[in-house]
Amino acid sequence: MINREDIKLLKNVLSLDNTNLNLDFLYRVLTVVKDQPDLRNELFDSFSDNQFNAKQKIADSVVQFVDANSEVVILGGWYGSILIPFFKHVKRITLIDLDNVVIGISKNRLFSDYNNIDYITSDVFDKQRHGRIMNANLVINPSCEHMPSMNTLAALKTSNAYFAFTSNNMYDIQGHVNCVSSIEEFKEQLPSNATILVEDEIEDTRGIRYLLVGKLNSP
Repeated sequence: MINREDIKLLKNVLSLDNTNLNLDFLYRVLTVVKDQPDLRNELFDSFSDNQFNAKQKIADSVVQFVDANSEVVILGGWYGSILIPFFKHVKRITLIDLDNVVIGISKNRLFSDYNNIDYITSDVFDKQRHGRIMNANLVINPSCEHMPSMNTLAALKTSNAYFAFTSNNMYDIQGHVNCVSSIEEFKEQLPSNATILVEDEIEDTRGIRYLLVGKLNSP
C-alpha cells in the first residue's frame, strides 16, 4: 500500500533523473523494500524531503569543486541514496560506513550498475582509511552528529581537499551523539587547517541542519 508519505519519496527518487537515473532505480528501491520489509522505514527515510533537501544543498555547494577526475569520499554515507547519484560523474566515490547491512544494500542492490564506487565497512577514524581521505579532492560528511568531531580526524589535518560537513541540533534522535546548538558551535569542530567558504542553515521538520563547506590546507 502506497501512502501520502511514500508518494513524496517516489517523487524524490524520480527527481534524480537529472543524473540519468531512470525507473529502473525506483524499481530497485521498491524491490529492496519488498524483499526486506524490515528496512522499509529506514530506506524510505533516506529519500525523505528532509534528507533530499540537505543532500541537494551539499551538492549545489560543492559542484564547482569536482569534475570527472575527482575523487570523493563520503564519511558515514549510509545508503548513499541521494549523494551517490549527484556525484556519479566523478572518477571515484568512496563510501565509508560502519553498517555492513546498508553497505550491502547500496553496493549490491541500489547502485550495482555503478563501476566507480568503493565501499568500505569501517569506522571512519580507522587509520587504515586515512590514505583514502587524505588523497581525496572532496570529503563529505553528512553525518557529523553521529561521530566525534572532525577536528579529531587526523587524516584531515594533512589534507588539501575541499569539504562539506553537516550537523544538526536534533539531540533527541537515536544515534545522534555529537549534535550542536548553532553553526558557530559547529565551526569549533572543524580542523584547524580549515577555511570556510560557505555556511548555511537548512530547514528540517525536526530541527535545523548546519552546513559548512570549505577548503583544507595541509601544513
